[in-house]
Amino acid sequence: MMLSLIILTFFAVCIMFLGFVKQRNIIMPVAFLGVSLALYALLSGQSFWNHYLANMLQTDGSAHVLSSLVIMNGLALIPFYNVYEKRGQEEIADFLGLILFAMMGAVIMVSCTHYMALFLGIEILSISMYILAGADRRKVKSNEASLKYFITGSFTSAILLFGIGLLYAISGSLQIDNPLSVDSNLLGQIAYIFIFTGFALKIAIVPFHFWAPDVYEGTPTLFTAAMASLVKIASMGAFLRVVQYNSDNLPGWIDAYFILLIIATLIFGNIFAMKQQGVKRLLAYSGVVQAGFILLGFIQLKPGDESLILYYFIAYMLASLAAFVVVYFVEEQYGSDDLNAFTGLYKSNPILAFVMTAALISLAGGPFTSGFVAKIFMLNQAITHGYAALVVIAVICTLLSVYYYYKIVNAMYSKSADQKFTISPLHSGILLVFSLVTLAAGIIPSFFVELLK
Repeated sequence: MMLSLIILTFFAVCIMFLGFVKQRNIIMPVAFLGVSLALYALLSGQSFWNHYLANMLQTDGSAHVLSSLVIMNGLALIPFYNVYEKRGQEEIADFLGLILFAMMGAVIMVSCTHYMALFLGIEILSISMYILAGADRRKVKSNEASLKYFITGSFTSAILLFGIGLLYAISGSLQIDNPLSVDSNLLGQIAYIFIFTGFALKIAIVPFHFWAPDVYEGTPTLFTAAMASLVKIASMGAFLRVVQYNSDNLPGWIDAYFILLIIATLIFGNIFAMKQQGVKRLLAYSGVVQAGFILLGFIQLKPGDESLILYYFIAYMLASLAAFVVVYFVEEQYGSDDLNAFTGLYKSNPILAFVMTAALISLAGGPFTSGFVAKIFMLNQAITHGYAALVVIAVICTLLSVYYYYKIVNAMYSKSADQKFTISPLHSGILLVFSLVTLAAGIIPSFFVELLK
């Protein structure tokens, strides 16, 4: 774990230095090499300097799986950033350096066992993403997205820190696996309200989702892809750790709190998504709804249950990455992410149409995709714990979501007079891999679940 963090930091600094000395041609290979080495160090279980982590980070179990996921996420995105290298104007070194720093923050977040490590990870990740949200500085919307993201992130950090401070005041410890039961302690219960509200803001759960559509829309689309996958998984993963470590000590009302958030997120997230004409905003609300589904797995969470949630993370990551990358290519071709820009995509670029269709079916929970199995896992877990009514609401909301995903699919397979356009074989190949893994995880889910255990 420590070696992976060192490698990511070293290569992030190296990449920025290469940009400073104008060595643009080797920046992409160096970035890919750095992230590959970090992933290898993690998967091979290198224990170099792990003792310096001083009980701040966990290096095995779900932390190991989540860290691998976020690094794989970054590795899958890096080849798409070469579009900035070809343009020759954007600061590719700064962008890639910040992505590596964001990955480092995400690894710290999903591995933390100490609130200060959690806060450090959030800040490293967030500061990188604030800058990347405003990367297209010639566009007002990009600057607006960066400012909104920064202001919301600052409030989130303040709320989270206040909750952590209250918890420290009553327990004298900043360890996340705090043995203190807060059932009869009002101050402790208030502390958890602040901490969970901080996470709800970070993850964009209704009613704390207000920032997400504007920020997703204004951020350059390839960085929106990182925001929707890397940042969301890191935030949900860190939230999972806090709930998992304290499942026996949380207030008795916590399940009711989760259920209210889930119902609000599933209902209002879907209603807002139906009204959208821009695909980026639609996918932003889709991400809100998916977060509500993931939260189903948090109810009465017990050790060992996390593998099903991790499976959902994989399903969501694959579909979200593929969808936003396709939006990027369509936006580049037609200058807009409006639904009309997708009309006839199956004629102008069949590969993009296929990848987008697979991603949308997975997000909608269609059969033979990872999204279908992931939703079944969450619903089954909720039924096991006796929340049949909640499952009925979730199923109805899933059926409603088919409507807005179908709008995009319908547009893609409608007739259009647009000319064909192509993307590079490398990008096509990576997108097809996303789709194939999405289908494979839907057909043989047991293989992936066993891997996660």
